[in-house]
Amino acid sequence: MPDKKCTGECIKCNFQQQVYCAAQHGHAIMAFMPAIIERLDMLNSRFGQADIFNPLVKEEAQKGSGADNKGLTTI
Repeated sequence: MPDKKCTGECIKCNFQQQVYCAAQHGHAIMAFMPAIIERLDMLNSRFGQADIFNPLVKEEAQKGSGADNKGLTTI
């Protein structure tokens, strides 16, 4: 059987291959999690929780109405 190379176009592979690749990617990401958590802890200790802007927190989000929709204008 010839060796296949991953092209990154998962849609071209069959379902079983897609499931296998997804499991392998998930396993590889889990191996990186301790390093990611360590780095986030280091950043948190360096900058503190209050210094990090979180756009998902409603109090910190934009206060005004934002960009108002205007009618279509042609030049």
